[in-house]
Order: sequence, then structure tokens, then C-alpha cells
Amino acid sequence: MKHLFSRQTLLIALLTALLFPGLHALTENRTFAVSKHPTCEMCHVTAEIPVGTSLFPAGTDPASICLRCHDYRENHHPVDVVPAASDFTSAAKAFPLYDNKIHCLTCHDPHAGPKLSETPNLLRGGPYKDRREICFKCHQQDAYTAISPHVMMDKGGIIQLNGKPICLVCHTVTPDPAVDRTTDVKFRADVAFLCWRCHPPMPGEFFTYHFLLKPTRRTLSAMKKSEQTMNVIFPLVPRGRITCSTCHNPHQKEALVHEPAKTGADSRYKLRLESPAACVACHPTK
Repeated sequence: MKHLFSRQTLLIALLTALLFPGLHALTENRTFAVSKHPTCEMCHVTAEIPVGTSLFPAGTDPASICLRCHDYRENHHPVDVVPAASDFTSAAKAFPLYDNKIHCLTCHDPHAGPKLSETPNLLRGGPYKDRREICFKCHQQDAYTAISPHVMMDKGGIIQLNGKPICLVCHTVTPDPAVDRTTDVKFRADVAFLCWRCHPPMPGEFFTYHFLLKPTRRTLSAMKKSEQTMNVIFPLVPRGRITCSTCHNPHQKEALVHEPAKTGADSRYKLRLESPAACVACHPTK
């Protein structure tokens, strides 16, 4: 029996090595992600592309191939926009534009790692220790250090930045706090991208189990009930997902009119509710 077990173990090890030749390297060094695109044909016409020919069928927009599986026109960086040259660094030249516009493949590259391997989140130029590093390959980090979009008003009213309301640091249209609600306001990018210009992503499991996840029906029901009983709001981003501003209130209280929207605006860490109330509001103990 002992001899049989040894042969079986050896056979399993041999098959593993043959079927997954990169497994050992991946377990020893987790710098690069396990491929989610195992075959060339998932994106290309054929795995055998003759030299000098196109990687894609004539007239194909490469971004459209990404969108077959990844429906990320929301909860993501803006696409199909022409970037303003004054806002970008010289390093941005390494990030290609398509018809002078930002597309999926501007920031993502399925073959970014050594020997056409993938990097985490397929980030071009990765891997990055801090995911914000890729943002500042294009955007000028210093442009965000001299302002605080969380301070919106002074004695003279709404603070102006370059002749425009400071609200437009995050919003595309100045919100009207008297009438606008969560679904009415418009952002320059996904909320998290706006936050990451200054704040690093949260470390640890809380971020992993909350960020851009869709609350279960039970949790969503608890959130709606808590909004009524605790005089607070827990805004979600498109597709009903949790983001930074679901738990944090980025505004100055004086800039708001709607009472539930004010809750937590000037609190420590700008939490809409302090712990443990913030947890119980979404995850009731009973």
C-alpha cells in the first residue's frame, strides 16, 4: 500500500508539471497573475498570426474585444475621451491612445509581463506596489497636493479654483445640494479613481470584501432601513456597487442641505457613521 501511494503521488506530480508548467514559478513568485486569457483565440483571429499582418480583423476596435467580456464603461476610468495635453506627464507616452482617445488598452495590456504573461489587473507597466502608481504615470501628482476638495466653503461662499467652483474637482457639473440626490450628481470619473488621486486604497480584508461589490438583497434591505432610522445615506455607484463614498462622506457639512446627506460630513475620518454603528447599519446582528 505504501509503495502504491508513492507511485500515485509521483504520477500526480508528473501530470501537474506537464499540464501546468508555470505553477511552481507562480507559487514561488506571485508577482504576476494566473492567466485569465489562456488562448490567443479569445481575442485574436488565430494563434498563428503571420508577420506583418494585423492582430485583429480589419476595422476592428481592439477595445470592443475587451468589452465582449468586461462591461466596464462604468465603475472605471473614463474611456472614449481625448485627454488634455496640459494635464499629462512625459511618461504618458508609454500609454497608447486610439484615435487620440483613451481606450481600455491605454492602461491595460494582456501581455504586460515577461514572455507575454499577465500583470495583476492587466495594468500596463506593472506590477505596481501601489495601484495609484499607474495613475501618476500620466496625471501630475503635484496638481492635487495644494488643494482639498473636502473644504468647499469659506466666509465668501463656495471656494473657487481657477475661476470655477471647487466642486468641479470631482464633479463634471456643479451639484445643486437643495435638489440633487445620489443618482443626480455627475462625476469626472469613477468615485474611487477620484479618491485615489490623494488617498491610497485601504489595506486589508475590509477593502477586499466591500469595494465594488454589490450588496446582497438582505444587506441592501438593511441599508435602506438604516437610512430611514439613522438619518443617513449610503450611496452606491452605477450597477449598485459599494465604493469609498458609501461609508465616507467627502463633503463639508455647510455645503449640504439635505439632512441625511450631512451625516458624518465633518466627523473623524469622514465616516458617515462611527464604528460599530456603521457595520450594524448594513449587517444587523438580528
